[in-house]
Amino acid sequence: MCLVCEFGMGVFAAAAAMAAPSLGRSATSSKLPERGEFVIRNAYVITIDDALGEIENGSVHVRDGAIVAVGKDIAAPGAKAIDGRGMIVLPGLVDTHWHLWHTICRNFAGTTPETGFFPTITRFATQMQPLDMYNTARVSAAEAINSGITTVHDWCHNNRSREHPEGELRALAEVGLRTHFSLGQTIDQPDTTLMPLDIVGAIHDGWKMYANEGLITMGMAWRGMFRNSWAPEAIWRQEFEFARGRKLPISTHVGTLKSRTGHVEAHYKNKLLGPDVNVVHACSATPDEIKMIADTGATMSILEQSELRGGWGMPLLSEFLDAGVPTALGVDSVAIVGNCNLFNLLKIAAGVENVKSLTEYKFTARRMLKLGTLDAARVLGLDDRIGSLTPGKRADIVMVSTDALNMVPHGDPATMLVESTMPENVDTVVVDGRILKAGGKLTAIETGEVIRGAQASFEAVRKRLAWR
Repeated sequence: MCLVCEFGMGVFAAAAAMAAPSLGRSATSSKLPERGEFVIRNAYVITIDDALGEIENGSVHVRDGAIVAVGKDIAAPGAKAIDGRGMIVLPGLVDTHWHLWHTICRNFAGTTPETGFFPTITRFATQMQPLDMYNTARVSAAEAINSGITTVHDWCHNNRSREHPEGELRALAEVGLRTHFSLGQTIDQPDTTLMPLDIVGAIHDGWKMYANEGLITMGMAWRGMFRNSWAPEAIWRQEFEFARGRKLPISTHVGTLKSRTGHVEAHYKNKLLGPDVNVVHACSATPDEIKMIADTGATMSILEQSELRGGWGMPLLSEFLDAGVPTALGVDSVAIVGNCNLFNLLKIAAGVENVKSLTEYKFTARRMLKLGTLDAARVLGLDDRIGSLTPGKRADIVMVSTDALNMVPHGDPATMLVESTMPENVDTVVVDGRILKAGGKLTAIETGEVIRGAQASFEAVRKRLAWR
């Protein structure tokens, strides 16, 4: 029995009715804070820029959404001053693979084959309406901002109508999160039927309505050759060529489970890899297959927590990095990993690789911070815009307060971030020059209303499923 059921579903249904937005075509928000001009002063600045390094008592000057200057004692007459004393400043964290719509199933998947992760999300998907897609994406995006994540790769594959992904896009625009939005199939459709290319094409054709002034970019969430079984070539080839024809970046789950061998090689032999293809998981990849991915220029998303939690296979982070493959991490699904604390995910990933290498020193904290910022931006093709505090790049910035019980004594700043930081330590979050969290509070949305909307959708879907 769900905890909130004690309070009655009527309360949440009423809240949903009062809060329900108009889910029209446009997904551009005009309610976000203005960009303006400000300078952060007297902070410990970790730039993730080899030329700039780390700056004690440093400053970051932002104007009109861009980083103007980084250094000490920056002259910025007329700019609003933000006190950075006791703060560590770094680029916003970047997620490379996350199914935001799964969040409706957080803390609900059971522990049996019938009630586990995949059956639960698939059954919930069948009863989700556009408003539910909006509510679950909005709470996900708000949690991302709250946790210091400024960019996500939203892998949306519950596209039962055009209005379903439009609900997610509206939520992303309202929260102000930088997003690479990959649009794909309906999760429960047969392997022998085409994904809804008409929906993908219609949204791509009208992308200007959804891009939120360029903050949201679009790609294809492709099913690959293998779904629940090997799909017919006429299906997977048409889908792949559709994306290539539109020059949409392609992302696909390949070799998700350790037991699914030969998947990478099959894609390689059929010329389904390349610089425009992002491979996800590849837990089953052999050394030869890792080289195939490297040779084609494809990128990798490793999802450490879900791969471990789901028992899908040992994450191959170091193996892909050692082969020279652009690789970074992703949240994947909070329905299976619980939350989107990317700082903690960096720590988990380092620990796994240390165990595999039987050493404490395989990955340093600074290497992990680069993995969670600049390397991740490179996987998404956004490293020319974000991922480091470099003058000229867009201002995606996080300020972490060190004034907390879990952060003292103050040791090495990079180690503090990876080993100790929790969402409540994230004081300020800036996306594209807009301050979306300040003093530990979200500024662009009302947190309580977001929570009520997500809970109402959860209860409504459960009721439609008659699932207790």
